[in-house]
Amino acid sequence: MSDQLCEDSWILYHVLDRLIGGRPMVTISRRLTLINDLLYNASAVSQVQLSTGSSAEGILMKGSDKDSMLIDKMVIILDFDQESLSITSDLRNESVFIMRDSNDRPGYVNLELINMRQQPPAMLLESIVPFGNSHFLSSALYTRCAAFILSTVFQVPIETHGPSTPLLNEKSKVGSDMDIVCAFSCSSWPVVAHEWVTRSRMYNWPVASLRDQIVNGGCYVVPVGDKTSEYAFMQWRISFASAERKLIHSFSHVQFLVYCLLKYLFKQVSDRLKDIYGDEDIISSYILKTVVFHALETTPTSLWQEKNTFLCFMLCLKMLSAYVKAGHCPNYFIYKHNMFLGKVCGNRQQKLYRFLGDIHDMAWGSLSIGTFIKPTVGDHIDQVKRGEWEAILIPSTRSEKECDLKIIRETLQPVHNYSAPGSLKLLCNLLYKSESDMDDFIAYYGLVNGMSVEGMETFANDVCDRGNKGMYKSLRRSKRLLTPLVSACSSQGILPLATYHFQTGNYQKSLEMCGQVITYWKLYVNDHLSMKDEIRYEHLCCGRGYTLLQKCQIACSSDIKITKNSSRMFPYQLQPELERCTLGRLTISPVPYAIFLSFLCYHELGDTRRRDKTLTNLQIIKYDEVQGVRKFWIVHNLIGICYEMVGDISGALREYRASINDQTPLQCLNPAKERIARLAKYQSSGAI
Repeated sequence: MSDQLCEDSWILYHVLDRLIGGRPMVTISRRLTLINDLLYNASAVSQVQLSTGSSAEGILMKGSDKDSMLIDKMVIILDFDQESLSITSDLRNESVFIMRDSNDRPGYVNLELINMRQQPPAMLLESIVPFGNSHFLSSALYTRCAAFILSTVFQVPIETHGPSTPLLNEKSKVGSDMDIVCAFSCSSWPVVAHEWVTRSRMYNWPVASLRDQIVNGGCYVVPVGDKTSEYAFMQWRISFASAERKLIHSFSHVQFLVYCLLKYLFKQVSDRLKDIYGDEDIISSYILKTVVFHALETTPTSLWQEKNTFLCFMLCLKMLSAYVKAGHCPNYFIYKHNMFLGKVCGNRQQKLYRFLGDIHDMAWGSLSIGTFIKPTVGDHIDQVKRGEWEAILIPSTRSEKECDLKIIRETLQPVHNYSAPGSLKLLCNLLYKSESDMDDFIAYYGLVNGMSVEGMETFANDVCDRGNKGMYKSLRRSKRLLTPLVSACSSQGILPLATYHFQTGNYQKSLEMCGQVITYWKLYVNDHLSMKDEIRYEHLCCGRGYTLLQKCQIACSSDIKITKNSSRMFPYQLQPELERCTLGRLTISPVPYAIFLSFLCYHELGDTRRRDKTLTNLQIIKYDEVQGVRKFWIVHNLIGICYEMVGDISGALREYRASINDQTPLQCLNPAKERIARLAKYQSSGAI
């Protein structure tokens, strides 16, 4: 191999390392995924979560999907060789199904009902179909029921796509696009995949210990049938999602970047594939993953080096082309399962083979095609070759900043409940066994956040229901539980304390604490950080030997999150919003809430001059790019409440109407319509 090819491959490796994620960032992303799943599952009652998709694999490039498999804990799936287990006493109080061969493509099964628990969920009962003397679970009916439930929760129409239910931010306004897949787990490795266990492996990939771990983890079934079968509506597909995640996490960094480059290429040409074949997903991410698995199993580990990055990429592309030519792409775990059946055949097959041949013949030029991601990988390579090494050789402080913000953002904006008993136990264990600054930070923040939630709920539940002596004790306990969070994230810690002082009549202390949030600069941690703020964070915190906890306390702020159980601690004016917390909590950006609370303090103090000035400040902050109404409909509501309190009903109505017209996340929680109806009723009755 020529020195030039080695040099170009070295550049390609470092360009990919920069664009997709270096080893530290990929490791962090995977660790966060694992901890998030553990925390979610620690407090789960009926279902557990397995994060899937590109984000769970550690891929950080544009277009990476964030998917979630929700596994019903109340349903047990048996492989057909476990049929004898179906009569054991420990399974009589569970809903039990057994996998039956569908007599179609290997890897698809029917689920026969063996036992139904008492009071099963409606979506399970409604999906049962009788057949002769047996009953089977329909994948199509089950998926339809799951989509209906999500559609009801988020108040948007939802269409299913294969086994997944896509929850698009454009419609649901949940903050990001994600696919949710409902699944059931099977504790045993399926007989149909036994060949994968015994398969001869010349290069010992994956290693025996990893194979054993995968086999012991069993498999899943997801609600989608074989599209080539007339009985697809009844069939379920065997899924190896957990095994696939383990395999990808075992990749070397070169192997991982080659896999990412394949995904990048087909994302870049997706529009062209759609124009030619009418299907941009004809070469799916799953097929690319399968190709890489086969490539790793059939090549020596020594091949996968930085200097061979492009060679390994072309090898995978050539392997994919060979599969298309043959019209046969074997599933990695179930070798007899042809993933191209009914999809890559006839004229489409020939067109796709020629298209892949053209891309292969372009060689390095293939890295410069497409418009989805700009500039392209090829553009970055040319930039480096022109001597612009800063494209790949970045300062250590910038890398530190990127890793920091990834950890801090996902820790301060969790999708799980830190205060659940199972979560607290897991966090204590994480802190005890911690061997990294990241684990220290996540565990400590989670614990003090859980204490803060407990403190808010203590105030809400105990203070109002006790005599003077009991109330005093509860107040002290509440304050002690609220205080530690200030040491981790000042805004999230200060604002509940400021609310505590407001509710106990210490308005000056509340104003002082709100002033700290309003006045001092903090990096507002959300999904869209400005370059100016990132640079300021890097200058203040990076390269100075600070821990993550110190950095977060010094420079970061985040939203205040109010649970329904703690709602009585917060101003009664917010109760309509808090009563609609069907998703668990109400989120308010810190500066608008601090200004709103200051308004309430001045109102209680009778200081109308400062109160009116504060209302003006609240009107100004609503135009803020990251904390204003562009992101949070509730900022309109806060202003509307203030207008009501000063007697400006037309102003209040204007804000409430703007609130429901804004295209911001989680409009399903917005009570602005009820607020408008109430004011309109009062206006018509002459009460105001």
